[in-house]
Amino acid sequence: MTRIRGVRLLAAPCCGARYSAPRYLSMNFSAWAYWTDGWRDSSLMPNDSGLRRCSCGQFILMRDLFELGTADDSESPQIDRVPEEQLPECIKAVTNSAVAIAARLDYWRHLNHPYRIKYCAHRDAEEAATEAAWRAANPERKLPAGVSKRWARKAPQYVRPPNSPFTYPAFEPTAEQLENMAQLTVLLQAAKTNALPWGQELALAELLREQSRFDEARASLAALSNAPDESACKIIANMIEAQEPAPMRYRG
Repeated sequence: MTRIRGVRLLAAPCCGARYSAPRYLSMNFSAWAYWTDGWRDSSLMPNDSGLRRCSCGQFILMRDLFELGTADDSESPQIDRVPEEQLPECIKAVTNSAVAIAARLDYWRHLNHPYRIKYCAHRDAEEAATEAAWRAANPERKLPAGVSKRWARKAPQYVRPPNSPFTYPAFEPTAEQLENMAQLTVLLQAAKTNALPWGQELALAELLREQSRFDEARASLAALSNAPDESACKIIANMIEAQEPAPMRYRG
């Protein structure tokens, strides 16, 4: 359950501009579905990496704002998230590696969105065909005329049959995607950051897998000291062994 009480009072490290932010007492990170690149569908909390743009024009991270205190309310504005169309500008402008990582992480997921649309359409069509075939093989039996309904059996309830087909479209990253993933990989390998909630090695394993660098992805996964997301870890490991680069959707 997400609970908010009042606001946090913040100051930007670049120019001292004042901002406010919700004061979370608890956070619910549940979502309808999860993807191996860290994106969450219909998430109850933001998907972004904390990248913000100050009113003075500087790109900064939410975690770098100075805490001034708390209040019941404030007239100070909330600091805006960086729109996706401004991410390339941010990537070109920043020299701070932590800000660059956040920008490229957000851009990685943004550039994967067209594939998500294609993936969901493909999966929906395949699942609809599977259900249609099951219903054709298990028709509802109608009672003969004059037979009491008390003798009727319940209509069969659809359950996805075991070993039903599960396919997905080919993932063909563009040159822009590959360049961003390659640069993000270099930044993450050099940074040794703890800012990634699902773990740096897991993020690197997925990045390398989506670049079809499967041996490096396997080595990054082997470096995991623990699995912050066991479902993602298992799926990424299986896709590495299958030498498949596609981002995958799964439920938590």
